[in-house]
Amino acid sequence: MKDLIYDRRKGSLNRTVYKRYVLDDGWNLPKEVVEAIDLAIIQSRQSAYRQIKEQHDRHRGDYITEEIASLYEAKSWPYRVLYDYQYIKEVRQMGKELQERYGVTELEAQNILNGVHTKEYVAKYHRIKHLIPNKVDEQRVCDRIVSKYLNQAV
Repeated sequence: MKDLIYDRRKGSLNRTVYKRYVLDDGWNLPKEVVEAIDLAIIQSRQSAYRQIKEQHDRHRGDYITEEIASLYEAKSWPYRVLYDYQYIKEVRQMGKELQERYGVTELEAQNILNGVHTKEYVAKYHRIKHLIPNKVDEQRVCDRIVSKYLNQAV
């Protein structure tokens, strides 16, 4: 409980910011509920890390970078312009090459060749390469547990 920070917000509503999530002082939550919130957040973080670790272990090939994505987009550009953005044989072969060399899905390969969502895919594979898990929404976890407790109390 040493991480408590008190904060006055608009009017008489007094809230306590505990670590990174907000608890309303008027709820008078028992210590067990706060501990359950901490435990649930730890479990959520561990789950996020496990998921990114599984993706890292399943990944085959190299990791896609922005330079590689822009190179493939530039290589496919003449075919896409000449054939009115159809997924023709040459572009499909480039997509298969992307899938085999860099471990992207077919949809991701097609989007990379079309220059769509490239930054999102590069960021995704950067996170997988460096084992950076998704952020855990601590407030959502807190709200879920508190609402469950308050519903049982009523």
